Parts: sequence; C-alpha cells; structure tokens
Amino acid sequence: MGLPNSSASQCRRLEVYTWEKPNEVYFCYLDIDEIAAGSMLVVPEPIRKEIPSQYEAYKASPTGTMVIWRRCDRLDSAGREDTLTREISVTLGQTYRYFLASGKMIQVNGRIVKPFDPLFLMPEAEHSGAMPHGAPIRIDVPVPGTNGDKSPVTIKFSLLPEEWQMTIGKSTKKLREYGIDRSRGFSIVRAGREVDFGRFRLRRPHWTDSWWGCEISFEPDLDELFGVTHTKQQVKLHESIRERIEKDISANLATLSDIIVSRGRKAHATNSQKAEIIAKERDKYLRTSPTLRGKDPDLAERELRAYAESRSGDGVTVDEVLDNIRDRPLLMDFENLPGAPFYRVRTYGTSTVVTLNREHPFFARLYQPLCDKDPASKTALELLLFALAKAETLAEDEGMLWYRSQRQEWSRVLEVYLESVESLDRAFAEH
Repeated sequence: MGLPNSSASQCRRLEVYTWEKPNEVYFCYLDIDEIAAGSMLVVPEPIRKEIPSQYEAYKASPTGTMVIWRRCDRLDSAGREDTLTREISVTLGQTYRYFLASGKMIQVNGRIVKPFDPLFLMPEAEHSGAMPHGAPIRIDVPVPGTNGDKSPVTIKFSLLPEEWQMTIGKSTKKLREYGIDRSRGFSIVRAGREVDFGRFRLRRPHWTDSWWGCEISFEPDLDELFGVTHTKQQVKLHESIRERIEKDISANLATLSDIIVSRGRKAHATNSQKAEIIAKERDKYLRTSPTLRGKDPDLAERELRAYAESRSGDGVTVDEVLDNIRDRPLLMDFENLPGAPFYRVRTYGTSTVVTLNREHPFFARLYQPLCDKDPASKTALELLLFALAKAETLAEDEGMLWYRSQRQEWSRVLEVYLESVESLDRAFAEH
C-alpha cells in the first residue's frame, strides 16, 4: 500500500530491485502510462534482472532493496535534486531516528542519513544536549475490542539548554541550523517509528515552545485510538485519548514554560541594567512627578516589595531584588500578553516600570534582534521607552488617559507595520 501510493504521487514509473543474495536480484515495476494505456492490468511477476550499471556499487551489499523513481512529475522543491535529497534526508532522519541510532543505515543518493531527535536527547544525533524533564509518564490505556487488555502510552519531555535559549534566541538562521524551527510540537512514535508530528490541539502555540520537546509513544494495538491512517504516516487522535494526554501533560508544560520564561526574564533584566543606570544618573535633570514625590513612604515600600516578590526566585531573594532596584526611577520588565500593547507603564513606590510584551511583534522583530547584535542601539531604544514613560508620569489625569489610549493605537499600527518584517537584517537586505 505505502510504496506504490507514495511513489505514484511523485513519479510516473516506479522500479524495485531487491535481493537476499548478491547474484540473485529480482525486479518489478509499476508504470502509470502503461496502466492508463491499458497495457498493464496487474502487477507483473518479479523477474531476475541486473541492477542498472549506474547503481551497480550498491550490489556489494549482501542484501538490499533499491527503489528508483523515473519520470518524476510531481516533486516538491521545484524538482531540484540537491534540495530534494536534503529534505528527504531530514525527514527520514527524524522518522527513523531510533532505528538509525541502533545501527541501521539509510542512504539517499549516497548521502548517509543522520538521526534527528526533536527532543535533542539522543547523543547519536547531530544536535543534542537537552536534559530529560522529569521521569517519563506512563498511561495504561484499555485496548479497544479486548476484554480489559491494556497497552502503555509513554510520554517524555526534554528541556533544551539554557545556553541555546540565550545565544540562539530568535535567530532564524540558527533555529533552522539546529532544527529547532521544526521541533515545536509533539512527536508521535509508533513502535519506534515517528508517524506524525504536530500540536494535535494539545497546546496553543507559544514562544516558549522552541525550548522544550515532547514525545508520545505507543504500540500498534492502540492504532484505533490514535487514529493511525492506512499509510501509517499520520494520526487523528480520538477525543478520549487526546483529553487523557492533555490532562496528564498540562502540569509538565506549565513547569517547562515557567522555567523558560524565567530564563528570558533573567537575561533581559541583566541586559537592561545599562539603560536603568543611565536613567538614574540623568533623572536629576528632570522634574519628579508630584504623584510619586508625595507618595506615603510606607505605601511606597509595600508597593516596591510586592514588585520585588514578583521578580524573585531561582535562588534570588526578595531582599536581593530590592537592593538592586531600590532608588532606580525607571526599570525594565517583561511579560507575555497576547493582544496587549507592546509596552505598559506602571509605578511601584517611587519607581516607574516599563514592561515589554514578548507577544507583540515589536519584541521579536525589533527589540530581540538588537539584544543579540547591537546592545548600544538596544539601550538607546530602552531610553526612548523610558522617556515616554517619564513623560506619562508627569502628565495630568487627562494626559495619562491620552497616553494609555494612544499606546493601544501605537501598538496596533506598529503590529501592522511589522507583521511582514521577519528581522531587521532581512528587511534592510531586501530594501
């Protein structure tokens, strides 16, 4: 079923050579044009035939099967052999990673296929280094059509290295090089072979998905529940198993997201200190908001402590955070709020906090690239935002309402402008 259907979707003639002894090669074929003309009514009986001379080197293998596609008329990648070979190798490396890691070998046009592990746990893969996140979860699921028999579903998670998150960031080139760009989702593995990869309504897309991995494996007796298609290359999860898996993985995903967000918050907070220091040094030349100047000291301390509590953790105490941010008139922070403005302004004690929204295109397409490549420009951009925030605190009540309403409008317009810009570097290269 699989070989003729998949081949006919790409080419007009399929040839198969197979042997268990080097000198006993058998041949069979299917030809779409012969079928259409009525001259091929059944699959012909295999016959003894020599391997074509250009492939004779493969005959050195004591056993083997060789598939040749001829008159290819529906290939992806515009029919370019090098592109197609590369893409096929990547797909096979992920699909058959466990077989390749155990010593099996696949070649595509002479290129040896390397295993690719979307969890980045497999040491045999080209890129690895992730850590398992907790012990694998085992779910014993009743097998449909049996008298109470159960079959295990095993779920394992990985957490990619913090160093990757900090250094690769949103670099499109690096994400593609490591394969992270195609590893956001769930790997469904049937009897050691990946049959599908995707989200399967188990989780909505989120920026943290780049830095964790999840594999869900099962045995063939659960094919019905997993909705394995006849090609065994896709699943359509039955709602009962999908809900069961979603329930059992929710806690792990929440913990992983918290860890990854915490990493980003820590890195960005460190990178923002230069702008905070400059703002503190220059603030003496500017007016102080009457609201902040006249705030009750006890209330100011309670507000600042509450803010410090929200930023503590990962071995950093509330008092350590307080010592770091106290007497700084302007601070930079980060949040994840889909649909919200690209920045918000709030006051804690006598400090004004500018909070950048990672979910707005401003962060990924403007701020983050500057973090990675141009720290001086990033600091200048932060000072621009600090200037807006400072002016907002100096405004009267009507002025503050104007800033808040305009911030929504600025964010909407900026999102429209940035939606087609993948990165600043690419935008400049194209124009």
